[in-house]
Amino acid sequence: MGPAHPSEPALVLARLRASGARGQQHARTPAEAARPGSILGVHLDITLLGEPTLALDGQRRRLAGAKTWALLSRVVIGPPITRRELATVLWPEANDPRAACRWTILQVRRALAPAATLLDADGGLRLTELGGATVVADVLMLHEGRTPMDELGTIGGVLLEGIDPRDAPEFEDWLDQERTRAASALGATLRWAAAVAATTDTSAAIALARRAIELDPFDDAAHEALVSLLSASGARMAAEAHVRLVERRYRDDLGVDVPYVIRRGLERVPPAAPRVSTPETAEALLEVARSRAASGDYPGAIDVARRAASSAAGWPGLEARAWLLLGGILVHSVRGRDHEAVGLLHRALQLSLSAGDEVAAAEAERELAYVGFLAAAYGAAEGILHRSFARSEAAADEIGAARALVILGACQSDRADYGLATTTLEEAIVRLRVLGDRWEAFALSFLARVHLLTGGYLEARALGDTAVTRCRESGWLSLVPWPMVVAAEAALRLDADLDHDAAFDRAYALSCEIGDPCWEAFALRGKALVARAAGRNEDAEQHLRAGLDRARSLPDVYVWAKASLLTDLVELEGGRDATHLAAALAITRRGPMPDLLDRVLAASVDTV
Repeated sequence: MGPAHPSEPALVLARLRASGARGQQHARTPAEAARPGSILGVHLDITLLGEPTLALDGQRRRLAGAKTWALLSRVVIGPPITRRELATVLWPEANDPRAACRWTILQVRRALAPAATLLDADGGLRLTELGGATVVADVLMLHEGRTPMDELGTIGGVLLEGIDPRDAPEFEDWLDQERTRAASALGATLRWAAAVAATTDTSAAIALARRAIELDPFDDAAHEALVSLLSASGARMAAEAHVRLVERRYRDDLGVDVPYVIRRGLERVPPAAPRVSTPETAEALLEVARSRAASGDYPGAIDVARRAASSAAGWPGLEARAWLLLGGILVHSVRGRDHEAVGLLHRALQLSLSAGDEVAAAEAERELAYVGFLAAAYGAAEGILHRSFARSEAAADEIGAARALVILGACQSDRADYGLATTTLEEAIVRLRVLGDRWEAFALSFLARVHLLTGGYLEARALGDTAVTRCRESGWLSLVPWPMVVAAEAALRLDADLDHDAAFDRAYALSCEIGDPCWEAFALRGKALVARAAGRNEDAEQHLRAGLDRARSLPDVYVWAKASLLTDLVELEGGRDATHLAAALAITRRGPMPDLLDRVLAASVDTV
């Protein structure tokens, strides 16, 4: 049995302190964390979604000016930042930017008192609670997956709505990225809440799905959820009318046909025919589906899993496991099917909750988050992962909790929050090693990448090599190319004079044999790095273009892979290819992936 694990709120607090993302707070019990209106002292609400406001014990506090809100939001949401850096970011053209920064900090402190203040600590300004006060920032609650269900129907939309300091382009760029992350988190949270509410209150679930659509009229998953909910509630005509409305909207505004997954919700109606299957039939089919998936027969596994779900209809626990198995196969083994899997996983979540199977529900949440991670929807993924982690902990599912941490750490590293990613991944590795779970190799791979991206090449090579060994020991051969590429790049960074091409060739050959375009793309990028180190820029460009083709070969290939290849290509081209430059800017801002975005912007300076 492993070491005692902290509660979810305590774990979140430890990570936030490690990253410096917010101020010191008292540790709260799970009940207090779920009930922000604690009576431990005065209560300060910081609303940053929609129109920004401050409220002390329900009474509005005045905080005037775009720069004051900009400074507060940057300190609350972003990584540690010093006064000097804040002055540069927010007042780049001012005669005395540091004086402007001092005055603005004073205004913010006055508005926060007596509940909180801004203090210099741990290398930057931090929001710090005072005297047992409780401070709640809605956007942080959203990212941590702790927004109360009864607040989701009215929660605001755009982050810092109406705040756009045009004379601070660096802050404006950061705000654009954070708005994307918050919008992603809010949409995913509303869809999740609709799935949860559907088990007890269909009307509330329908309202939540409509709220998600109101915030993003082209959220395919939200439309699918609404159509499914309407159909399940007996409002078949309303479901069909909504599909027709969406078809017109997509055709008129986007010039495309409506995705099939939206119409699929119409198919989910109770069968009229009498039942002929039994739970034993469904269990047998599930066993066959798992066996076929394990042997690599994914088409066969998908077919049997679908039949298992059909046979299990009426037994929520069994049906949940069938949809969960099918969704997992579509996500992890058959590229190009993630879009289809999302609806199935939401269905599995609903059924798991109806059956009281918290372990299956947490797994469904984890798989949904993994889809968000691959798609660079980090806001969506991280909120779901916090909920999945908490659910797994409550259900004593230690493996599920540890795996949620792995994906969370991967998200954090993708968006360059390396301190937080290191803390999360190291904790996951300790847990998984105690449990003897093969996902330790996955966690080691991403920790190796964190060290690689932060200049710790010796650590990256050692961790990557260890991950390769763990993969082979556990029989997880389909993962081997990923840590192999990370270790090879670390070795290249340590000594570019050696012949490293063979290592990337091995990774590429294995990736092709497996048929994974993500790993193929990373291996080709590695060959490009070798060519560029040798001064063979034409070869490097050829490898990067080939890798980009592989990364674009399917709609749901790991987006960070595409972003990484595009960034390298833009640097190699000096930003001269307008198509590559525009694509790189769009994809790195969307994540956000600030470290890659900085490289793209630096490479494009001479061309703007």
